[in-house]
Amino acid sequence: MKKCKILIVDDIPTNVTLISTIIKKKLDAYSDTALSGEEALKKIESFNPDIIILDLMMPGVDGWDVIRSVRSKHGKDEVAIIVTSAITDEVNMAECYDLGVNDFIEKPILQNKLLDTIRRQAEIILG
Repeated sequence: MKKCKILIVDDIPTNVTLISTIIKKKLDAYSDTALSGEEALKKIESFNPDIIILDLMMPGVDGWDVIRSVRSKHGKDEVAIIVTSAITDEVNMAECYDLGVNDFIEKPILQNKLLDTIRRQAEIILG
């Protein structure tokens, strides 16, 4: 199986560092980061990730905008989107899934939940 490419998107640098560190220590994957929705949209084009780990609440271009943009070009079986958010009410979660999110992890992020979710999505995307 080819090495998975993961883009981590969050406007809080501490969250990006936490997720990035977990991935580097526990997975054999390439990773890149974006600290805004605008930066994420540029990196998606250049980095071409298999999985996007995406925060919803960001100033300017938010997570919902990123989801819509990705899904206008890539299906759920081409690029997996894993949302990470403290917003876990049914309405927001349902909207995420309706827009085409593959999975949802609530914050604070548990390492094993993150790793299991990434592995499951990588298996689907990469075969």
